[in-house]
Amino acid sequence: MGGDLIMNKKGQTGMIAALIGIMIAVIIGVGVTIPVVNQVIANASLSGTTALIVTYIPLLIAVVLLVAVAALIAMGRR
Repeated sequence: MGGDLIMNKKGQTGMIAALIGIMIAVIIGVGVTIPVVNQVIANASLSGTTALIVTYIPLLIAVVLLVAVAALIAMGRR
């Protein structure tokens, strides 16, 4: 019975570490990466289809961060 309790705590510790990692990634992604990418795109001399495709890069970064957070939440419900 005591072994089950230890295993549960190990699982919670892993989940907390993953949550902290995702939180750091979100803070860096939203606070640093997306504004820098937006600035680089604004300063680039792109036009036409290339400019259209490149403007989706910040959106894709945000979607990846959202999926990472959703995966962590789904992992915690198992």
